[in-house]
Parts: sequence; C-alpha cells; structure tokens
Amino acid sequence: MNLHALRIFTKVADLGSITAAANELRLSQPAVTIQIRNLEKELGLQLTKSKGRGIQLTEDGQFVYEQGLRLFHLEAQIEDKLTLFVAKDEKIQIATSYIPINYVLPEYIANFKLMYPDVEFVVSLGNVKSVEEKIRNYEADFGFVVQSNIGHEDLTFEKLMEVEFAFVAHPSHPLANQIVSLSELSQEELIYREKGSSTRDLVEAVFYAQNCPLPKIGLQMQGLFESLKVVEAGYGIVLAPFLSVTDSIETNKLARIFIKNVEIKQSLFICTRKSELTNPTFVRYIKEQFESRQ
Repeated sequence: MNLHALRIFTKVADLGSITAAANELRLSQPAVTIQIRNLEKELGLQLTKSKGRGIQLTEDGQFVYEQGLRLFHLEAQIEDKLTLFVAKDEKIQIATSYIPINYVLPEYIANFKLMYPDVEFVVSLGNVKSVEEKIRNYEADFGFVVQSNIGHEDLTFEKLMEVEFAFVAHPSHPLANQIVSLSELSQEELIYREKGSSTRDLVEAVFYAQNCPLPKIGLQMQGLFESLKVVEAGYGIVLAPFLSVTDSIETNKLARIFIKNVEIKQSLFICTRKSELTNPTFVRYIKEQFESRQ
C-alpha cells in the first residue's frame, strides 16, 4: 500500500475537505485528489463521495481511515522510541554520487546534525556503481544515487524525487539557446562521462530511444564539475542536471540547448541493503523532507 497516499487520505478525512488538507499539507488540490484516486485504484474501493463543498467517507473509506489512524499513531510511538536510540557518538556513513551531495543533501544533513549534534556523518563520493558496492560491502549505511534504472538485486531503492537534465554549451556555440532535433545534436561533439556513470548511461539511452546515432566523443571526463568547466572554457556539449547549471546559465557562462519533443529526467533514489534498516530515524527524516517538497 502507498503509505504516502494513505497519509494524505487520512488528513482529508480528518478535515473533511480536499482544499483544507491541501493547504495544511502544502500540496496542490489536484495533487491531493490524484493521491486519493490512486489509493482507491490500488485498493479497489471507493473511499469518498462528495458532500456539498466537502467530502464524506464511504463505509469502506471509514474503515481505511480508522486503520490509517492506528497505523500512523503506532508510527509516531515508534518514532519517539527510535529517537531515544540515536546514540551518542553514533556514526552514519553515506555513499553518494556527485549530484545528491552537491545540490540536494547538504541542507538535510545540516538540519539533522543540528537536531542530533552527537551523530557523526562520514560521506564518500563516487559514481553509481561504486555507491552500490559500498552499500553491499557494508562500507556505508545509505546510498544516494541519480539513475534511470534500479540497480543491484541485493539492494532496496526508494525514489525520492525527479531530476531534470539538459544539454548545455558555451554561449558562443552555434546551437546555444536553439531548439534542435536529437538528430542534429548527434552531429556535434559531446563530452562523455566515465564508464559506470549514470549520466553516460542516460546519454546513450536518450539517443538509442530515438533511434539516433550517438554523438562523437569529443572528450571523456571523470566528474560533472570538470566536464562543465571544459564547456565553460568554450569546448563541446555536455548533458548535466539542470539544477547544477542554473547559476551558470543566468550568468551567461553556459547556454541551454533545447531538444524537440524530448524530456530528459532521472530519479534520485535512497539505497539500502535489503532486510536491514540502519538508523531508521535518519531514513524517516529524509523521506519526510522529500515528501514535503512534492
């Protein structure tokens, strides 16, 4: 069962209004409605019916609501207990790829550290494959990776958010700020990331999906930062997460190349070992932070 949708449903039931629930949860009304409809579809039950400007629970909806309340009350009790178990000098080891640690995680780690100042964080950086290996080899407790496909069968991957990607070049490049087809882009020289990088896999997947030949490898670089610096210096095109190039585009160090009818996204996952949950307080905290962003 989708617990996020169940949580939203119980809030709607509490308040008797989708609008009121949306305001309290800081979500749009359509987003709340979609979550309830998805929950109904998953359960095969009608949970609500219209009543004036609000909603009324069906008999099935009342049952699901009561069970949801029990579940989340129990969750709150467990959370309180687990908070007490965050031991002094506890160490949390995180393995992460470049994008999460540079553009997403810092504020969450900082806030958690402020709440639990005695917890020690150890963060290691690598590509997707190395992150998976560190989790499997017990060198890290959690992994954060951006990729299209879920990885190793011994690991659990939970999606946290979508990350938009864009092709960028120097503002003087002929394709800068232009809308082009993927076929036109395939004639240009690209900066490729190293093998094992999820961004390199994404480049190949985008062109293969459109039956386009891969662009020529102009350079192969290990690291997003290094790749972007080469492009800022005036050479080549690179695919990068949009949140990593926003400032450079605004300051005219880089320019976006828009691709016709192609939307490029990957998912940010939290990765853990199956059947094992280290420091559930931290995992719960991270999930809540990302749920609040939706």
